[in-house]
Amino acid sequence: MGNPGRKRKKKKNKLRILVVILVLLILGAVGLFLFIDHQITGNSVDIVDQEEVDPTAEEVLIGKEEQKDDQVYNVLLVGTDSRDPDADMGRSDSMMLISFNKAKEKATIVSFLRDCLVDIDGHGKSRLGHTYAYGGVGLTINTLNEVFDLDIQKYITINFDSLVNVIDELGGIQVTLTEEEAEYYRSAGMPDIQAGTVTLTGSQALVHARNRSLDSDFGRTRRQRSVMYGVYQKVLENRDPAALLSLINYCITQVNTNMSVTEIYDLAASALAVSDLQTQQAVVPMDGSYTSINYEGMAVLDLDIDANKQHIHELLY
Repeated sequence: MGNPGRKRKKKKNKLRILVVILVLLILGAVGLFLFIDHQITGNSVDIVDQEEVDPTAEEVLIGKEEQKDDQVYNVLLVGTDSRDPDADMGRSDSMMLISFNKAKEKATIVSFLRDCLVDIDGHGKSRLGHTYAYGGVGLTINTLNEVFDLDIQKYITINFDSLVNVIDELGGIQVTLTEEEAEYYRSAGMPDIQAGTVTLTGSQALVHARNRSLDSDFGRTRRQRSVMYGVYQKVLENRDPAALLSLINYCITQVNTNMSVTEIYDLAASALAVSDLQTQQAVVPMDGSYTSINYEGMAVLDLDIDANKQHIHELLY
């Protein structure tokens, strides 16, 4: 007589293999769309030797950095806000470092608050969020690498406005709101919003992601992560590969990246090969490592750079 437990385990393994194959096929298609898009537009930012970087250029190139650990892969996700009237290309509204440590089988998301006061090469001290307006994603990456001793070379940028149609196409996303948030949204023209787990439309989700009126950028980065997680959860509900590919095809038209097809595929395959991936989140600056000050008319966060640098390195490596 066979072992029922063993049979269930075999079925579970077969199902997992099928899911991995499906996801890899989808990611391969994503990579293809990215490749085609950037072959046509040619708008990705090049990586060059440090001596070739002009920090005052309109679009700063990415300075080459040696990978600190060949088992750790870092990608910067930049959400941009084009509403800033003082910057043609907009400002960086959200900066998240997505890191995968293959050896330790862990993934890390580190949010950098835009009000961090940092030294920006060629521009003096200013808010970290200003780097995108000053010189694009290249200057943002170079600044993060210099200030926190990192080795970021790859990026994905997306304008948060483009999320509205995506979320509406998904039929809305679920997020959890506090009573304070719900009351604020009701007073702002959303009379049906209640506290707890609710479904938000694209425009409502965008308001939620941008909201810093109730607290600060710490609260807003939490809300941004909740919106992105809501999108992720809703996509997982749709098991129709054709519908998912259609959505991905639309989303790809809304992003810019310098990642190649091979890089995307290899990174996805490595992550999917981990049976029990550990995940962790963090915010920079970390608690107790900064003071709120006024610098040249700007309300900023004055960081203990060394403490935050050490914290990031402990998380990633």
